[in-house]
Amino acid sequence: MQYLSNFHSHCSFCDGHASMEAFVQYAVSKGFKAYGISSHAPVSFTTRWAMNYDDLPEYLQEYRRLKAKHSPEIELYVGLEIDFLPEEKDAVFQMHSSLPLDYRIGSIHYIDSFPDGTRWNVDGDPKTFKKATAEVFGGDIKKLVKCFYTQTCEMIDTCSFDIIGHMDKVAGNSAQYPEFSITDKWYIDLVKDTLTLIKEKGIILEINTKALHRKRVTFPHQQFYSLIKEMQIPVMVNSDCHCPDLIPSGLEETYQALSALGIKSVRILKQGKWTDMPIEQTPCLVS
Repeated sequence: MQYLSNFHSHCSFCDGHASMEAFVQYAVSKGFKAYGISSHAPVSFTTRWAMNYDDLPEYLQEYRRLKAKHSPEIELYVGLEIDFLPEEKDAVFQMHSSLPLDYRIGSIHYIDSFPDGTRWNVDGDPKTFKKATAEVFGGDIKKLVKCFYTQTCEMIDTCSFDIIGHMDKVAGNSAQYPEFSITDKWYIDLVKDTLTLIKEKGIILEINTKALHRKRVTFPHQQFYSLIKEMQIPVMVNSDCHCPDLIPSGLEETYQALSALGIKSVRILKQGKWTDMPIEQTPCLVS
C-alpha cells in the first residue's frame, strides 16, 4: 500500500493562511494517509505568528471534530511546534507536556534579544537578521551561528521532544555573509555535534522541504543527507506548509533524494504508533 504523510503544518490558529479544515480537506483530496496539525505554540511575548494561549482549547476541539469527521479517509494527528527558550524551558515544556498532543516538534527561532529587549527571529527578514548580527553579536556571524547550535543542543539534551524541526534554519539568513559557508569545517563540525546528540537521544530529525522549490535547499541541507544515513538517524519529511496547496511541496523530490543515498525509510505516526515506513511505499504525487 502506498502511504503519504506530512506532520508539520500551520493553519489559521497561528500564521497559516487557511482554516484547519481547509488543510485537512486538501490533504484528503491528494490521497494523504496521515496528516498532522502543528501550529506554533504560544510564547510569553507578542508575535504575529504564534497561537494565543486562550485559543488552545478551541484548537484541540477543532482537531477532534475533524478527526471524527474524516476518520474513514485519513489518520489525523495533533501536535505543536514549540519554541525552545532556555530561560523558560521548564515552565513552557511542563505546560505543553500536559496537553493531549500526539507529538511535539522542538524548534529554535529565537536565540537572543535586541538591547531594548525586543525578540528577533532567525527565520525573519534578512534586514532584521543583519541588524541583530550587528547589535547583539557585534557583527560576528560565526558567534551568532554558534549560539544557535548551542541552544539547539541544549534543547535536544533537556527537553523530550519527539521531532527536531528545521535543525539548521539559521543557515538561511547567514548565507548573506561572505564569511559564512555551510562547507566550512567549523560549521560542519557544529552540525555533526548536533546530529550526534540527536542520535544519542533517539529523536526524529525532520527533513523540512519548505524552501526547496523557492531556494533549492532543505533543512537540514542536502549536503548532510549522507552523514544522516551514516549515523542511522530516523528522519521524517515534512513541508512546514502555511497554505493548503503547499502540503505536498517538495516531498516527492526529497523522498527520491533520500532513497538515492540509501535511506530506506521515514518515521511516521501510523495507527497512533511511531512506525518506520519504507520510502518505496510513498507514492509519486499527481497534481
